[in-house]
Amino acid sequence: MKLRTILSVLGVAVAALAFALVLFPEVAAGMSMNEAILVVLGLAALLQGVRIGVSRTRNRYVQAKTPDPEQSQELPTPGDDFDELLHVASTDLRRVDSREQTTTRLERAAVATIARTQGCSQSEAKRRIEAGEWTDDPYAAAFFTGTLEGGSLFSRVDLFSGRQTRYHRWAVHAATEIARMSEEYDR
Repeated sequence: MKLRTILSVLGVAVAALAFALVLFPEVAAGMSMNEAILVVLGLAALLQGVRIGVSRTRNRYVQAKTPDPEQSQELPTPGDDFDELLHVASTDLRRVDSREQTTTRLERAAVATIARTQGCSQSEAKRRIEAGEWTDDPYAAAFFTGTLEGGSLFSRVDLFSGRQTRYHRWAVHAATEIARMSEEYDR
């Protein structure tokens, strides 16, 4: 017979004895009612403790598993998509759409920045861009006007540009000037 069954039967017997003592006090004539209740409760608690102890020895120990920590995600750097677009626009001359997208994005950024930093309307900002009056950098202005005004012969010949096209150099100058204007205004 299993120990669990024996303990269960013994527990039921003790509980029945306790009820019998409560219902028939003459059976427990030698004990006072307070002592009898205390003895019965003590035995019941002891048997319950033994039963739980035995059942715990039979259970397999299960340890909680912590989940793996989150892996860091590779997130793109702001401006990477524009750099890629500019690279395609300046290297692949057949991709007219990428040049148009680059020019449109830079023009929108320039109009918004000029309107905000110089306190003028967007139409006035657009007029300044088309006239080349928005910056002192002749290359940045040339990106939107299409012609390079000012600058010496030495500044026009860029020996260190490598394989960069004129479009790429002018676009970089325009983007740098827009960022500089915005940063100076925010200070």
